[in-house]
Amino acid sequence: MPKVFINYPQGTFSEEALANLAEEITTAGLECEKLPDTAYIRSNIWVYAKEYPAGAVYHGGKPRGTKVVSLEVNVVEGALSADARKDLIARFTSIVGKYAGIPPQERAPVYIVIRDVPPHSWGMFGKPITLESLRNPPVDAKPV
Repeated sequence: MPKVFINYPQGTFSEEALANLAEEITTAGLECEKLPDTAYIRSNIWVYAKEYPAGAVYHGGKPRGTKVVSLEVNVVEGALSADARKDLIARFTSIVGKYAGIPPQERAPVYIVIRDVPPHSWGMFGKPITLESLRNPPVDAKPV
């Protein structure tokens, strides 16, 4: 159940592109973590998008504001194997590049950090969560 924070310079995404990007990242996150694709699980995957003024994004110490995008991906510890991490990085980079208008043959300037959060340090609905509870949610669980 990833929580994804996307930081990007102003003008990188249109409103429609950002909505499509969030939908595709949600699907890719589900698949990489091997979570069931249910309305309940989808409702617990959050993508936070933060646009910065172009002059407030620095590259090499200079305000350049190009389409460099950073993502912080928080997952429950143990949710991603080494191969799943590679897949997530490749898929998220491709998705961001597509919606930022970067041609597929060009390198997409996307920087991704994956943070593993120990289950005892991640709570939901007043209780710590477990990977097992995410992969096997109650059948009657209502979306958030």
